[in-house]
Amino acid sequence: MNITSRQLKAFLLTARYQSFSRAAERLFITQSGMSVLVRELEAQLGFRLFERTTRKVTLTEFGSRLLPIADRSLLELEAAATNIGRSATAAKGSIVLGAAPFPAAELLPRAVAAYAQREPQTQVRLVDAAGIRLVEMVRHGEVDVAVSGVRHDAPGVECVSLAHFRLMLIRAADRPALLPREVSWSDVAAQKLVGSPGEYSIQQLVDEQLARVGRRAPPELVCNYLETQIAMVEIGSGMAVIPAFAAGACANRRLALHAIVDPVVTSDLYAIAARARKPSRAAHVFTAFLRSYFSELAEQWPVQRAVKAAA
Repeated sequence: MNITSRQLKAFLLTARYQSFSRAAERLFITQSGMSVLVRELEAQLGFRLFERTTRKVTLTEFGSRLLPIADRSLLELEAAATNIGRSATAAKGSIVLGAAPFPAAELLPRAVAAYAQREPQTQVRLVDAAGIRLVEMVRHGEVDVAVSGVRHDAPGVECVSLAHFRLMLIRAADRPALLPREVSWSDVAAQKLVGSPGEYSIQQLVDEQLARVGRRAPPELVCNYLETQIAMVEIGSGMAVIPAFAAGACANRRLALHAIVDPVVTSDLYAIAARARKPSRAAHVFTAFLRSYFSELAEQWPVQRAVKAAA
């Protein structure tokens, strides 16, 4: 015997409405299709389920006896499928998030916590890695998506902007500096600078603006990591141009922040994903959340800018 849930549903709907045509409407099939389903079920059972007349369809004695059993069985089957489906969805609703060291330490923990309040069924696991290792993790599927302040133009991956952050100048707060709250690129060019490697997208933006105002000399000190730049500025090794997404990390140090104008230049925070692999629904929704979260953060910084510049 090979009874299907669709046959049982056809039987229950026909019994409820006492009409093949009305039952067919509920199952979104034709009346003849409904009749076929019921006849197939009757053939498997070996007895008739309905008395058919031109005016209505009524249950036979055997159909009446089968009705509560079929109803209970179908309800249990659908309930079990729903519960198991939820469990499966929850299992799939997990995300492995890769991140460069600075976003992993300073930006993403709060973002993940905010997402957990919004989507408590989705688990996000954060894995930190740097440079080419982060790209390899994305390419090989070790992480669903990665976040970095550096654009990686590597085969097999694509970088999509999450948000645009203004560039700002930071300096040691306990070192006198005759700088206004908003500085120009000419002001920046005159300083001893702590920069990042020349192949980094952020440093390329900075070098472009400094060349425009006549400085072509490299930074006096080069650091591979943003957190190292910030630390070196705090001890007085020079000043640095960094993205405003680092403003929160600077707030915990003895640093003064200056907005850079003439012109205002922005640097992006990027989501890195594999080109050949379609993201899961959970990863897609989470990436959309990150875009909204960081876009809002980027809008807040102009209000906070230079709050320590008077120090």
